[in-house]
Parts: sequence; C-alpha cells; structure tokens
Amino acid sequence: MNTNVAYKRNTPNSHKRSVNTYLENQILNAKPEELILKVYDFILLNMKKKNYDKANAGLIELIASLNFDYQDVSLGLFKLYSYCQDQIRKGNWEEAKGIIQDIRDAWAKAFNYN
Repeated sequence: MNTNVAYKRNTPNSHKRSVNTYLENQILNAKPEELILKVYDFILLNMKKKNYDKANAGLIELIASLNFDYQDVSLGLFKLYSYCQDQIRKGNWEEAKGIIQDIRDAWAKAFNYN
C-alpha cells in the first residue's frame, strides 16, 4: 500500500475537503431561489463577523445579478445594496445587517421558505 496516499486521507485537512465537497454539492444542486438566500446568508454571516471583504463580495454578487429589464425593482435594490456597502465601509454593521436581513426575509417569504 502506498503510505503517502493513506497518510493524505487522514490529514487534518481531509475533514475540510469533505466539508468543501459537501458545500459544493449543496450549491450545485440548489434551486435558483435557494442560491439567492444562500448569498444573503453569506453576507449576514460575514457582517456578524465584521468581515468587510467577504460581506462586500456578497453584495457585489447581488449587484451583479440584478436584471435591469425590471428597472424599478432592480434600481431600488441597487441603491439599498450600495447603501449597505457604504455603511459597512463606515463600520455601521448593524444598519447594513438590518437592511440585508429584511430583504432576505422578504425573499424567503416570496419563495415560501419561511
């Protein structure tokens, strides 16, 4: 038996790889509305941790996914997301978190994921 292969399977990082594989499968098999909620959850988690880079990356993803064919809704969300970016840049985490939580809850209700 190749001891290098056996050793690699039992390394501390092997658990991390299996978690990453689980998360990857969960994302690849998610419905579009589940993915939207996962992005909001990612942002909220990183706002709680006060991780600016990750929270901002999630907001950038939401902004990039806006469909401006529906300009009224998209423009309103764009303004809210931009405001949240500005608030976290200023360190006003609770203000931004409250807005994102409210939007996330509205989407969950619309998707019947209460």
